[in-house]
Amino acid sequence: MAEAIAISLSAKLALALSRSAAGSLSPLFSIRSNIAATTQDLDLLRTFLRFADSRQGTDDLAAAWVRQVRDAAFELEDVADECCYLSGSGRGWVNVRAWFSLSRKLRKARERLRQLSAAKEMYGIRPVDGPVLPFAITSSRIISDNAHFVKKQEIVGFDDHEKKLLEWVAQDTEPRRTQVAICGMGGVGKTTLATSVYKEVAKSHFECAAWVAVSQGFTEGDLLRKILKELRRDLCERGSNGVSDSEADYRSLMEAVQGHLAKRRYLIVLDDIWNAHLWGKLLHLAFPDDATQSRVIITTRSNEVAKAATLERTMVLEPMQWREAWALFCNVTFRDVPDRTCPSHLEEIAANMLKRCHGLPLAIISVANLLALKEKTEFAWGNVLGSILWYKSSSDLGIGEAASILNLSIDDLPHHLKKCFLSCSIHCEDFLMKRKILIRQWIAQGFIEEKPDQRTAEDVADDYLDQLVQRGLLKAVIRNEFGRAKSCIIHDLIRELIIHRSREEEGFSQFVDSKMPTDRNIRIRHLVVDRCEEVDAPPVRQLAALRSFYAFRSGLDSSLLSRFRLLTVMDLWFIEITNLPDSVTDLHNLRYLGIRSTLVEELPKHLGKLQKLQTLDAKWSMVCMLPSSTSNLKSLRHLILFKRQFADLYIPVTGMAVEVPNDLGNLCSLQTLKYVRADKNMIRSLARLEQMRSLDLSGLDESLTADLSASISRMSHLLRLGLELEPTSDAVLDLESIRRPPLKLQKLDLRGRLARGKLPSWTCSLTNLTQLWLCQCEIAEDSLMLLAKLPRLLNLTLIDAYQGTNITFTARSFPTLQRLILRDFPNLSHIEFQEGCLIKLHDLVLSRCTNLIETPQGMENLANLQNLNLFGLPVEFVNKLKQLDGSAAYYKPDNGEFLRVHGPMRRWKWTERNDI
Repeated sequence: MAEAIAISLSAKLALALSRSAAGSLSPLFSIRSNIAATTQDLDLLRTFLRFADSRQGTDDLAAAWVRQVRDAAFELEDVADECCYLSGSGRGWVNVRAWFSLSRKLRKARERLRQLSAAKEMYGIRPVDGPVLPFAITSSRIISDNAHFVKKQEIVGFDDHEKKLLEWVAQDTEPRRTQVAICGMGGVGKTTLATSVYKEVAKSHFECAAWVAVSQGFTEGDLLRKILKELRRDLCERGSNGVSDSEADYRSLMEAVQGHLAKRRYLIVLDDIWNAHLWGKLLHLAFPDDATQSRVIITTRSNEVAKAATLERTMVLEPMQWREAWALFCNVTFRDVPDRTCPSHLEEIAANMLKRCHGLPLAIISVANLLALKEKTEFAWGNVLGSILWYKSSSDLGIGEAASILNLSIDDLPHHLKKCFLSCSIHCEDFLMKRKILIRQWIAQGFIEEKPDQRTAEDVADDYLDQLVQRGLLKAVIRNEFGRAKSCIIHDLIRELIIHRSREEEGFSQFVDSKMPTDRNIRIRHLVVDRCEEVDAPPVRQLAALRSFYAFRSGLDSSLLSRFRLLTVMDLWFIEITNLPDSVTDLHNLRYLGIRSTLVEELPKHLGKLQKLQTLDAKWSMVCMLPSSTSNLKSLRHLILFKRQFADLYIPVTGMAVEVPNDLGNLCSLQTLKYVRADKNMIRSLARLEQMRSLDLSGLDESLTADLSASISRMSHLLRLGLELEPTSDAVLDLESIRRPPLKLQKLDLRGRLARGKLPSWTCSLTNLTQLWLCQCEIAEDSLMLLAKLPRLLNLTLIDAYQGTNITFTARSFPTLQRLILRDFPNLSHIEFQEGCLIKLHDLVLSRCTNLIETPQGMENLANLQNLNLFGLPVEFVNKLKQLDGSAAYYKPDNGEFLRVHGPMRRWKWTERNDI
């Protein structure tokens, strides 16, 4: 993490140099020259910081030096942010005193940096020849080797996985070489499972075998030498060419490995692979495919690595369920007790101990081994429970080994991913983190850089998030139709680690159900208050360094918000304040302002002073109109609005769109504009917003059609579009006049009667469309046939959108559709599914089709249907469906997940429209 400090700060200093006010005034105080020189000093230090990172947990001197460098970096960051703040104030010479003070701070910080640079030479902190193995990597290799000596009865919770792995490795008769990947987070039991199967079948089913721990920091030559060494050990032979492996070149090593494996049935286990390119670049060449039923098993923490090796035979291990975890805990803790059961007087404290392990086998075994050596008393065990600190990578309490393995996944992250991941520590346990909110906050905090390949910062951040999911550090709980993570959580044990590390390395402080301390020695850079009844104002010295402020369900005095001078992110959730103070507009560095699910009714009149603001998220607030100065927010990228209908934060209710200023054309960076009311001037101004990706408008009528079509025709980057007519009008929505339809469009949401009862003819050109929602559109069957040819359509929802009595899904129609919802079709009496239609349909929902008495014809043609949901259908329909042959593909009475019959539906969950 130390190197990341220098990289991040160098980028921030470069940004400070580019500010206009700094360019005009700072020469007077030598600020520009000092910042430039400091940037060079940091670049020189980066080599030593990388070395210090590699010595983490093994070199106390290097760690102490890094802590001091971090403090100096924070001081320099203060200077850079203060420079940006003064540049954004627009007050020029009025702030001469502030510029003078800034110059003095910069000279002082530079001097401290020079002293630290000299200190590293004085104390011998310098890179050494050859690779340095951190403690965590050494521990990982020891654990890999120890897996060979685990007794069969000590392996718990892997019965099903072991059976499947044996089937893939030993029982499958596929002649070609096949790969099997075991994937999961560190400590989840991948090595134990792979080794157990290896020991069982290596000698009985294969002619030769090798088990190799790969881990980090390998070279291709070293890996081939290790494989060759293991093969020779297995075959009990020596090299015959007279050349030692240490002297052999890459080609000789490759030929030697191939020679040992040629024409033999072999089993290779490669434990703990980190590099996704390893298989394609090296290993598939080293392991011949001679149709001998050879097998290769790899274990990895990365989904990307697993996919690189095999797309079909991947086994994902998850943390243990409670019963399995308890069995493992008792097996190890009470291994010297005949029945291996926990005494009743220790059950409660044992359960609390087990909860701290969060189902991770390595953590359970570490704690159990420790307790096995303790007296079986509540006092002795209570001391252990109160002393477990998972974040310590040392031998403290004997759990340092587990902590090191968990930390290894974090240490392996490149600097840009590490900063993003550590920032996730702000969220409480089991909190669902929304993808788009995360990436917008990462951008606001400067963690993301625009790439020269024309990708936006949002695209880059999206890729970062995907990498964290692939590495198993974030778990995707909900995925969108593209397979990307939509909402994520962090494993609780990993969360404990990053809370500590983010506090130590980034200045994060989190307070849950408590009052904030007033210790003046604590310098807080990122503050989280979660369910605190009363948030007292910390000392001014603490507030001065604050960069981000997050408040969740806490009692908050709104006057506190304007005191965070250098703040870049302010995010309030479920806060019962009704206004933001006008002084908030003096936070010139603010880039993210979130008041989601608050009672804020009005935004400051001079909101436009926040010239660096990138995201304004007022969804589910009480804001009904934006101030006119909003049109001055030239850096704004995302504007999300949706007014709550009632002032009750804890009752899910519907909402309404929000009025915005007429002239939005100045917001040239705007990419997201959601849930706003339309009028003529505002619609016309949209024509200048050519960077728009997501647009959702309400209150449309026929008078806006021409201007709306002209504006949409200029949005070539548009990915999501939602249009809703004024509910009380008799207007129709005519989109035929859009000359250049948005061909990149992925989601389309239309609400209201369509002109001529038809979708626009250009709908067939939307070849990237994956999700379509039509409500009260009154389309006919010819429009359905138009949709049937779309090549990527995955989700189709039709609500009161069709007036016909019959729907026929013809052969080869909707070839990619996975989810179909038909709701409020009062005239529909007949549905037919012809053979070859909807071949990928998984979910079918029929709701409130009150005239549908006969069961759909040809439902047996829906071969891949998994879920059939029925809401408010006639009783005759449901009874006839149940009377059909129970062996039919669409009705499985024993599968409660397949057929769900619901009574009259009182409220439809409005989720698609209100996605972020």
